[in-house]
Amino acid sequence: MKRFLSIVTLISSILSFSWGSPAPAVCSFGDPLFDELSHQKVSFEEPKEYKVGKENLVIIKLEKPKLPSGYMVSVFVDTLKSPKQKPEAQGWYPTTIIIPKGVGKHELSIQVNLMYKGS
Repeated sequence: MKRFLSIVTLISSILSFSWGSPAPAVCSFGDPLFDELSHQKVSFEEPKEYKVGKENLVIIKLEKPKLPSGYMVSVFVDTLKSPKQKPEAQGWYPTTIIIPKGVGKHELSIQVNLMYKGS
């Protein structure tokens, strides 16, 4: 699922994520919860206006946010296009930080993955 963001003054971005649409490849290693937890909706809450040189927070929301022991979420942010200088990005769950370095159109991909480490 890809979503266009309309940032009024400073930058515009495209955020995309792979979790939930299309359905991810699943290797459950016998854990019945993994299949259920790996097929859930993911949404983003973004700043109304991105500010250059400042921390802009993107909140990642899971449909089922309470994960049992051994489960964790990883977030990867990739800059697909940017004006001159790539934005600084720190992909974390539930809060990812994006710091644009200049004015212009930025295209970002955010990939959210469910990870499981059994004992």
